[in-house]
Amino acid sequence: NRFWKISRQEVYDFVHGGSPSADIQSWPGNGNPVNNEAHFLAPFIDVNNDGEYHWQDGDYPAYDFSVSGGSTNCNTFLNGDQTIWWVFNDVGNVHTETGSTSNLGLEIRAQAFAFGTTNVNVSNSTFYHYEIINRSVVTIHDTWLGQYVDPDLGNYDDDYVGCDVARNVGYAYNGDADDDGPLGYGLLPPAVGMMLLQGPLADPNDGKDNDRDSVIDEAGEEIKMSRFVYYNNNLSNTGNPLTAIHFYNYLRGLWKDGAPMLYGGTGYQSGGDSCFFMFPGESDPYGWGGLPGL
Repeated sequence: NRFWKISRQEVYDFVHGGSPSADIQSWPGNGNPVNNEAHFLAPFIDVNNDGEYHWQDGDYPAYDFSVSGGSTNCNTFLNGDQTIWWVFNDVGNVHTETGSTSNLGLEIRAQAFAFGTTNVNVSNSTFYHYEIINRSVVTIHDTWLGQYVDPDLGNYDDDYVGCDVARNVGYAYNGDADDDGPLGYGLLPPAVGMMLLQGPLADPNDGKDNDRDSVIDEAGEEIKMSRFVYYNNNLSNTGNPLTAIHFYNYLRGLWKDGAPMLYGGTGYQSGGDSCFFMFPGESDPYGWGGLPGL
């Protein structure tokens, strides 16, 4: 139940003779076997290659400084100029949000990070990296992975959403030029976008063009944004999910009642073709999201 917030600069200073910060000293490089935690947890540089994180030995959180000596304890480095690292799973506590009575046994190691730079686009962005590990005794053959985002862009009552299929982007924007109300931005409100930079690897030989490059089953093929859905803040069939099946249906690009999302209007029972991407505008000229009958 903790987040480790650390910066590239503080680790760099430590590597070059500075004093260790509190987060460097408490960095969770190794798990506690008493709690059935993995031996290696947060990425670190193991200077003396003993498999144990001890800052007293010069070990440090794994920013890649390209210095000689030592090895990383995993395949993942820390990213950004400031990083927040934590672990979450679906086993502990009660699933009050979904109402599910079971769990998958997934452990997710997360990094949230940002860069200090003069590049306006990068400096106004935050980035997220997830490492998903199956800690159950069951092999999971079919999985939907989704990123839930609730933008609340200033005054949340007039937010609209859309997506750019080719760029793997979902976005939210204000419904008019004045984001009014005490929580609003006022005139000329901003927009916010969420981009899938790197998706999971596709299953080999699945016969699908998962990255939409007109090549099927190439080596290292990634799964790009394959659905973009929304729902309203109400209890209708296009509203807030209340049960486990509602969440599962939204992950699959279906409405709460299992009805397909359709082109036209709100996307619910509009009479249009089935679609995978809601409100794509003109970003889907090849019709990747319009697959009738699916």
